[in-house]
Amino acid sequence: MANKNVLLISKTFFVVFLSLNISSFSWASNSTMTLKEGDVPDFITQLGDDVFVQTSDVTIKLEKKIPKGSAWPNSIETAQGTMKSSQDSEDYQDMEDPFAGAEKDIPILTDPLEGYNRWMFGVNESIYDAVLEPVAKGYRDTVHEHLRIGIKNIFSNAMFPVKFVSSLLQLEFKKSGRVLARTLINTTLGIGGIADVAGEEYGIEDVNEDFDQALGYYGIPTGPYVVLPFFGPSTARNIIGRTADALMSPGAVSGGSVGLNAGIAVEDNINAASFIVDDKKQLEDSALDEYESVRDFYHQYRHGLSRK
Repeated sequence: MANKNVLLISKTFFVVFLSLNISSFSWASNSTMTLKEGDVPDFITQLGDDVFVQTSDVTIKLEKKIPKGSAWPNSIETAQGTMKSSQDSEDYQDMEDPFAGAEKDIPILTDPLEGYNRWMFGVNESIYDAVLEPVAKGYRDTVHEHLRIGIKNIFSNAMFPVKFVSSLLQLEFKKSGRVLARTLINTTLGIGGIADVAGEEYGIEDVNEDFDQALGYYGIPTGPYVVLPFFGPSTARNIIGRTADALMSPGAVSGGSVGLNAGIAVEDNINAASFIVDDKKQLEDSALDEYESVRDFYHQYRHGLSRK
């Protein structure tokens, strides 16, 4: 009798268990997850408005919508909903690259002396790293920026003969007038050129002209690229222009001694380097080939001056 009771209880438990499982199977079939038996589905069964991703036993319906092909790239679905781009695809065709064509008219700078130039560039860099950079940093940390700017203004004001004559040679009479006005105002009101009164008070912009640009005005080509000892990047034409600039410098015109002129040149270089020492370091760290970067920058810079 006991055995019959045990058997009856077991059958009842089995029926209840089976009923519960059937109910759970029915619930799963009505939800977004469907259990399947003996069937290995594909990874994705449908692409369209809805997406179904399948595992070996479960199908999961993704509620996100995939934009139609015509909607790209004007709409992008994010977690916050569908976001429409503020620009149509045609707008991108009308956008201009600000750098496109900026260098297409720059003449090619030949570098037939590249072997020597790279060697001299390395020598100059060694001198810069060992001497000029630490001196320029110490100078920058010691001399106040306002005073360094004043010294820079003095040297710029003292280059009046070079700027004035080279502007005249290029028939740039307005520039010549600006050079003359700036020199008179800054020399008198600016206490010898320490303060740029002409630029700050009267809006008379500075002029960056030299004999190299004057030679270019008359169609003389730059010639090959040359790295000079201590002076750095140059060209064959620039060497001639620099020589003319030196002969027109205040020291040469006033008949100053070689030692005095050399001391003035050293001070000018150190003062100028104090403003760019950090930029020079950034160039060294970022450039794949520092020699080529300096050469290309120099060529673009000089070409830009000749067009102003």
